[in-house]
This record gives sequence, structure tokens and C-alpha cells, in this order.
Amino acid sequence: MRVKITSKICMTKDLGTHGNLFGGNMLAWMDEAAAIYAMQVTNMPRVVSVKFAEIVFKRAVQEDDIICFFCENPKKGNSSFTFDILADVNGEEVFRTACTFVAIDKYGKPKSIIWSDTDDKYFD
Repeated sequence: MRVKITSKICMTKDLGTHGNLFGGNMLAWMDEAAAIYAMQVTNMPRVVSVKFAEIVFKRAVQEDDIICFFCENPKKGNSSFTFDILADVNGEEVFRTACTFVAIDKYGKPKSIIWSDTDDKYFD
């Protein structure tokens, strides 16, 4: 099931030297959206990104474009949570990648995720 997480507007301050969205901004937005999704699905207040697969920008994002971030294909782990994150502009996918987050305790050590039946609404 595809879940919309957030949207961003590409503004002048977000552009690189060639007039397109600076890739570093897109990566930061992607990491934030993925973290929100991981926290919502796992019900864990502390999660960290540990892996993003290859990220290929399929087309440039322009000033005033609205970028929508979606997550799908979640997979449960013991202390980890893996899923796909993608962004689109006007329904056209601009990138997609798989990522993994790990739940941690207050000391930064991996912590088991207690999966509940209510989490099943995110899983196909």
C-alpha cells in the first residue's frame, strides 16, 4: 500500500547553480520523510537511517514544483524496518529507492520493535 508522507515546494533557495533542485536538498527531504514513515509504522520514537539503495534522479525538479513523498512495500525486521520511498511531481516519479531504518534505545543501541496487529494497516 502506498502512503503519502509529506510534500515540499521547490523554492528559489533550494536550487543549485543550474536552476534545478539541488540534489542534497532532495536527499535531506527524502531522509526526513522516510524517518517520519518509519516512526509512524514502528511506533518507535527513535529510529535512524542505516541504508539507502541507489538513488537515480529520473528528471530535474524545477522551481515551483510540488514534490510529494510516498512510502510503500514495508518489510518487518527484528530491530529494522525496510521499505521503498519515492517522490513524484505532478504524478511523474522523479526518484525511488529502498531504505532501512533501525530502532534504537536512548544509548543508540539497536532495540527490538514490538510489532502489533494495528501495524498491519501498512502491510499488504
